[in-house]
Amino acid sequence: MFAYGDRLVAELEGPETLSSWVNAVIEHAATYSGLADMLMNGLDDEASELHASCLRMTGIGERLLAEARERGVVRPEVTGVDVFALINAAAWIREQSSREDAGRLVRFTIDGFSPR
Repeated sequence: MFAYGDRLVAELEGPETLSSWVNAVIEHAATYSGLADMLMNGLDDEASELHASCLRMTGIGERLLAEARERGVVRPEVTGVDVFALINAAAWIREQSSREDAGRLVRFTIDGFSPR
């Protein structure tokens, strides 16, 4: 995941790059039952074995957001933590319901990140 995220940050091909990252992490997290919950908890728990990984994923999201902000396709107040929360919510939905339901949440939320 990290190699893919780093490659996206290096290439930054356009506004769809953030969506690509979000969807890739959702698929990864949904592969392992309960991982979405562990990742969300690991972000704030410095004692968690996943804490460093959560910070790294949030950092990748933040770098992708910085580029999206610069291009004017994301509102300035959207944070890496917002993206991480979206990823985990959609991964949980993907695990509990369906890929389609998770995809709909991602589309609605990323649309909401856009400036009005």
